[in-house]
Amino acid sequence: MLNVQVVSPESVSYTGEASMVVARTVEGGDIAFQPGHIPFIGILQVWSVDVVKEDGSRDTFAVHRGFVQVSDTDITILSDVSEAKD
Repeated sequence: MLNVQVVSPESVSYTGEASMVVARTVEGGDIAFQPGHIPFIGILQVWSVDVVKEDGSRDTFAVHRGFVQVSDTDITILSDVSEAKD
């Protein structure tokens, strides 16, 4: 499992575990991060981030620019603005 945080200056939109996180970067388009991924830092596009839980359910967040930092067990999304999508 991955430890995931989706953070903006005003709030923490999500803190929890996930089996996969999908984000869109300016360098590589959509990237799916799973446990054991190589370390990565990327610049996020204005788009959505999907946090996929172990049961297959998804929490989706709109992000307005920012960064994604990935280690083998942790993912942090830092964004100017992040908000849960319904």
